[in-house]
Amino acid sequence: MNLPHRMKTAYQKMQVALTAVVLVTMTLLSASVNQNSLYAQGVGLTELLSQEKPAGIAEDDFSALPETWKEWSGETIQLLDKIYGSETVPLAAQKEILEKLQQQVDIIDDAISDSEYAASFDELTDLRGKLQRRVALLQAVLVTLDENPKQHKALRPALSKLLQAIEGYEEDSKLGDSDNTVRQQIDAILAITNDNAEALQEAIRIYYFNFNIRVFVSEPFAESVFYECRKECGPVCDFILGARVRGTQHTKSGVSIDFLPGDETARFAIQVSGNTTSRTTGVTNQATIYTYGRHRFSGKKIILFDGDSFSSYRASLSVWANNRVTGAHLNRRGLLAKLIGDKIAYQKAVEAKPKTEAIAAQRLRSRVLPKFNREVENTFGELNEELNKLEQRMNKEKIAPDQKLVRTYTDELRTGYRLMNDGQLAADRPATVFNSKTGITLHIHESWINNALAIEGYNFEKAEMSFPDFGEQLAEKFRRAFNSDKEIEKAKDNGDRVIISDVDPVHVQFDGGKIKVIMRVGLKPNGRDKIIKLRRVEIPIQIEVAENSIVLSISKEDKVRVLPLDSSDRSPISNRIIGSKIRSQFEDRLAEKTLERTFDFPVDEEGDRHVPVVIESLHAVNGWLVVVLEEVEE
Repeated sequence: MNLPHRMKTAYQKMQVALTAVVLVTMTLLSASVNQNSLYAQGVGLTELLSQEKPAGIAEDDFSALPETWKEWSGETIQLLDKIYGSETVPLAAQKEILEKLQQQVDIIDDAISDSEYAASFDELTDLRGKLQRRVALLQAVLVTLDENPKQHKALRPALSKLLQAIEGYEEDSKLGDSDNTVRQQIDAILAITNDNAEALQEAIRIYYFNFNIRVFVSEPFAESVFYECRKECGPVCDFILGARVRGTQHTKSGVSIDFLPGDETARFAIQVSGNTTSRTTGVTNQATIYTYGRHRFSGKKIILFDGDSFSSYRASLSVWANNRVTGAHLNRRGLLAKLIGDKIAYQKAVEAKPKTEAIAAQRLRSRVLPKFNREVENTFGELNEELNKLEQRMNKEKIAPDQKLVRTYTDELRTGYRLMNDGQLAADRPATVFNSKTGITLHIHESWINNALAIEGYNFEKAEMSFPDFGEQLAEKFRRAFNSDKEIEKAKDNGDRVIISDVDPVHVQFDGGKIKVIMRVGLKPNGRDKIIKLRRVEIPIQIEVAENSIVLSISKEDKVRVLPLDSSDRSPISNRIIGSKIRSQFEDRLAEKTLERTFDFPVDEEGDRHVPVVIESLHAVNGWLVVVLEEVEE
């Protein structure tokens, strides 16, 4: 009886153990199922992204790279397929893929720092910018999810809408016709996370809220513009140490500029240096002294620029005077004077040299310093007046920058301006690979033009007008803002009437080496009763830098794209008509727009001084139009 009892007890214990194992197994299976279920519902980036790669980083966008980048392109495309594909990818794998994509971007960074790859800088820079901001943004999304685990249910839809809004902006910059704008979704995410989305805010700030006009001025170019050499000649008429001094003096001086490091303001020194030579005769009752003077001087005035106005410190000037007595004689010419008097007079004049040099230095300082100080202050005072007038005009036209950045390095002045009104986005970081070390490099982001061309700034009097009137009204606000008096010949009116969209009727993109003009317009063709409804018409304009000119023309490689805005309007005939009409208008105007590469850079308002410059290169990449100007060597 004892044995069966022990067996029964053992069996019961085994049953309990088995039950425990089953329960543990079921728990693990349940956890696994729940985990898989979570992935199916969306973990990390799952179900937040479109299953198609965005415009700009799709497979075709890699085809512009040279053959040597084929392996890199293939690896990058495979990584993008995993992020944007339909296959469910675990969270850890998502993070690893984004890290590998960042490494691919780093490879481009290494390449564009090497002149060996200079021929491909445009294509590499264009693709690099589009990849970098997507990678940085998606990494920031994962960080935000990691830091807010309890808010996933409310957070994921908001993140999905944010990513959709950003891709809409990337593709077309059309912001005004939807409640799903980037700024609205950022506000929603901050409300859900109780402002715990720092990584996401930082990514948006860097890549979509940044300055959209950048100007880089090299010190050599600034020196060419600012340098001025002067030669002055005049009489000397003075009374020094009891002697009446007369003669002539010649002064040769140069004014230059020197950049000084400044993080929050631009700092530079306006420098003056030169020398004065004089030949004078000093006459007293007893003797006549002949003197040759050779004096050097050097001064500077520190100028500060905060983006709004110039200010300055008082100027300083150092003088090194040197007088040489070339002769002396007593005025009474008796025998004694001839024997020893002239020598005594000469010796007395030499002994007085330190005093005469101190007086000469003081006289030179009092003559040069006030004039130097006054001229520099007048120059920058006039610049302040011009800046103030420009600011007023830009405010009136609603295109004044809302943020400014200025700083100087020892060899470069950098300025940044941002135009970004409510509801708008701006730029990312510029690609400085094209920057000139001896000229000026101007970076204009498409967002500056698009924000300036916002419908709020148009104030169109009519919803429809002729092509010439439409073009003239688009340009008029810029002419007023920049006080341009350049006359532009009005285009020919063919009788067609443009119907203007009330949302984002015109904007541009700088992409793939081309300028894309996108219009949302309809058309009343001349001689036809039927109205062509609103369409999105994209005109690709190619840039050719010829030997002496810059030629703009409609691209022969890319077609004029026409898409109806109303999905129910699928008339291919209407598409062809409006596309042909707008293409014709652009071709007529561009035929007149062959631009001279060289022009005179004015140095003063009177136009007496100028520096001839040449447009060395133009680049339309990653949303930026980069213009490089160099001084022409005469």
